[in-house]
Amino acid sequence: MARNVLPPLPLPPDKWNRIAESLKLCRRMKEMAELVLRNQSDKQIVAETGLGHPTVRSYLTRTFQRAGVGDRHELVLLILRMSHEMGDQQ
Repeated sequence: MARNVLPPLPLPPDKWNRIAESLKLCRRMKEMAELVLRNQSDKQIVAETGLGHPTVRSYLTRTFQRAGVGDRHELVLLILRMSHEMGDQQ
């Protein structure tokens, strides 16, 4: 099954990598958070990753816990706030 074309990441990749690192996200958590940032639903994340729905939900829950948020909306707001606080620093 071919992967869909994903919407662009709403922040520069280097900044996203620094944010993911500061949140101490493992590879799969980072992947889940990135797909959430790209406005992908659980169903779309399942299709994109090839993981089962329960596995995706488990990774999303762990990602929210690691970031200290309750849901995908809070995660996006946290990441965008962190990005804004970083400004244009390299």
